[in-house]
Amino acid sequence: MRRITKRERNLIQKYLGKVKVDIEGLDGVLVCIGKKVFLVDEDVLRTAEEIEKKSGVAPYALGVEIGTVSKGFEPSIELADIISGCTDEKAVVTEEGEKLFSYGRDVFLQNIVEGKTKGEKVVVNEKREVLGFGFFDGEMLKNVVDKGFYLRGKKGRR
Repeated sequence: MRRITKRERNLIQKYLGKVKVDIEGLDGVLVCIGKKVFLVDEDVLRTAEEIEKKSGVAPYALGVEIGTVSKGFEPSIELADIISGCTDEKAVVTEEGEKLFSYGRDVFLQNIVEGKTKGEKVVVNEKREVLGFGFFDGEMLKNVVDKGFYLRGKKGRR
């Protein structure tokens, strides 16, 4: 368990910049455990560090997993939930679009209600419930990660 490096911070900020969110707006400390990045409350982190120091055992997970870092940053579905309230880069999809997206499919233009500018998007349904991350290429909303990935046992981008 360690705090993120400057390189990792830059990778995360580069991704967040695509949805017009500043890393400084995240409430907590960013910590790496292996390749996974977690957003952790400062008090919780201090307690975990004390436990690790006394026991010599590092935690498996801590706080909220927001993604993984390697060559780049791959967001988790939890990150979409965390930033949905502070970005306007959203794609709102119809009920049919919600079904497609939640099953790992891309969403056709006719099923996109709002958010038809090109780029990375937080995908929400018409009730504004977060479904995941997508990329709108001008013709189709490509699925990046959705809540159904957990149920299907898959990871990240295709």
